[in-house]
Amino acid sequence: VSPEILAEFKKPKEERQFTEEQELFISNYYPTAALIQKKLTASKQSWERQISSRILQQACADLGKAFKKFAKDKALKVKRGAGHPVFQSKKAKRQGFKLNQGVVLAKEGNHGKLTLPVPAPYKGEWHSIRFSEIPKNAEFGTVSFYREHSHYYMAVPYKYEAPPYIHKHTGKKTGIDVNVSHFNDAEGEHYFLHKGNNGAVNLERVYENIKHQQRILARKLEENGQIAGKRSKSYQKARIKLQKLYERAHRMQDDAMHKYTTHLVREYDAICIEDLNVKGMLMSHVASKVVHRALFGRFRRYLEYKCKSAGVKLVIANRFYPSTQRCAACGNVKKNDEKITLSGNKKYGTKHNEYVCYNKKCPNYNKVVDRDMNAMMNLTFLINHPRCNKAL
Repeated sequence: VSPEILAEFKKPKEERQFTEEQELFISNYYPTAALIQKKLTASKQSWERQISSRILQQACADLGKAFKKFAKDKALKVKRGAGHPVFQSKKAKRQGFKLNQGVVLAKEGNHGKLTLPVPAPYKGEWHSIRFSEIPKNAEFGTVSFYREHSHYYMAVPYKYEAPPYIHKHTGKKTGIDVNVSHFNDAEGEHYFLHKGNNGAVNLERVYENIKHQQRILARKLEENGQIAGKRSKSYQKARIKLQKLYERAHRMQDDAMHKYTTHLVREYDAICIEDLNVKGMLMSHVASKVVHRALFGRFRRYLEYKCKSAGVKLVIANRFYPSTQRCAACGNVKKNDEKITLSGNKKYGTKHNEYVCYNKKCPNYNKVVDRDMNAMMNLTFLINHPRCNKAL
């Protein structure tokens, strides 16, 4: 990119002035939405004329924005980790399109219906889509239609200002020690990720069903002891059934995670969590599956944006802060052969979920304390003492 084009990109959008040669150079390397649409319209197939032209326009507009953003980042030498814009893979589990114009909402009883723009040769042949719930009385934006696991969905985003959330200060603080089976906070242990809430269907049963369906799918994949090159109808049915089970487990976990993080933000004024090396934990063949299902990364992401919107203080503990090895009563840190590992401590014969302090001046000397609650108290300690947030 020439220095002149780079200088123009650095200016505000209203003040940019490119010459014809510069615009031609930019359009050749980074096509605009108009150029993309012109090229695709010229080579339009017969089947494309059976659908609304708005679908192609919206796809070209999205691709044009992607190219424009990519060109700006490359001109300004911004490294975001994103590569050249590409289309979505046909093998992706979610396939869909968007419509931003020509969509009409009409009330029909207690619900509503969505009318799509229809091409001229097919007027009157399409049916309106009925909402599954009462539509909101507000302006809506670009509607997304997609198919996932043999089901069709429609997402209608509404444009309205939600009232700001006012956080009620409670004066309470807590640290959160995350584990593959439960989370620990000031209220105790929460097994919502695996045992469900209030008698709901637990995830263990869903995962057992997933394991069963995976075996069925593996048997259908082979024919006469060899991998079948052609997939049968029964194989496709088993594959869709397995996908639905994975989707159910995902939604159950996502719902539980949202409820738990919302509860934390409403109940506490300050929260401290660990900075875990999730990728490193997934490299272990011992507990990689349970770590993946524990959703550590999603928990931190949800908690970060909810704390920011509610004005709750969020403290991220140093990755090397010994919350598990440090005694919450006296501050003594276990080292060398006294450390607690996944198999406990071989020197003293303690279990992995037990913490025993051997400092004779400690009030908890030689007492068995729950390791997770001890770690939770160490994380809570960091909220008022940020200077200790380092490797000890």
